[in-house]
Amino acid sequence: MSARRLLCVLLASACVVTAARADWSAGAPEAPHGKTGTACSACHLTSSWTQVKFDHERTGFALHGAHQKLQCASCHGGDLARKLPVSCAGCHADTHTGEFGTRCASCHEETSWRPLFDVDAHRRTNFPLTGRHALMPCQECHLDRRDRSFTRAALDCAGCHRADYDRTGALTIDHAAAGFGTNCRQCHVPWSWKDARFAAHETCFQIASGKHAGIRCRDCHTSLPTTTSASCDTGTASCQRCHTCGQVTPRHRDVSGFQCQDAKCYQCHRFSFSSDAPPARPRWGK
Repeated sequence: MSARRLLCVLLASACVVTAARADWSAGAPEAPHGKTGTACSACHLTSSWTQVKFDHERTGFALHGAHQKLQCASCHGGDLARKLPVSCAGCHADTHTGEFGTRCASCHEETSWRPLFDVDAHRRTNFPLTGRHALMPCQECHLDRRDRSFTRAALDCAGCHRADYDRTGALTIDHAAAGFGTNCRQCHVPWSWKDARFAAHETCFQIASGKHAGIRCRDCHTSLPTTTSASCDTGTASCQRCHTCGQVTPRHRDVSGFQCQDAKCYQCHRFSFSSDAPPARPRWGK
């Protein structure tokens, strides 16, 4: 090839390259992630655009738990160069309205919003969870149903169980009429309302332990008083409901003055530790 012909070929090639560069510069797409540059291989793999190898820990916010499954745009939008807050409150709305601070990780795990503040942690508060309280979800006591926010629950029994107290008149003994207070734990255990104990009853007749432990009020009493009294003589206890005359009379043949009457039974068989009560006689059976 002559020198003249070779020169023409080289000039033509240079024109093509120059034109291509001009066209690319004029129509080149902008960087899709803001000012992060166009070095795609710094983050993306050639096998797929969805496979990213960016080490997020270098930013000072390592991705753990559910954060690992998020798309970049979920937090950064279209500009990956834009700095984001690293605090939990920077992205997550505080449903507790600032009551517990902004360090969500102290109570929540990153895999889900499941709280780490469990029953054991609640024991460090001024209301340890025992009995059925330990089985209840947090929002049962702490949720403000109107504002859908987390609230500080009441500590006194009536704060949650006032309705239970008010309807006792229709179920058992009218607590208000009988003069019972609203400190439910004085008589009730946290597992059930039914397993109640009445400490004042031990002075008159032992029911907290022994053969009569766990017996219900109406198992013995024909009616329940509307008020509490310092006297042990209620006139409503019916021993013969369980201990019939046919059962007890043969056992008392040698007992002077024996009468098969409720009041007489109680005079001897109080099963009480009271100093003025007669000694218990455990041999008296049903």
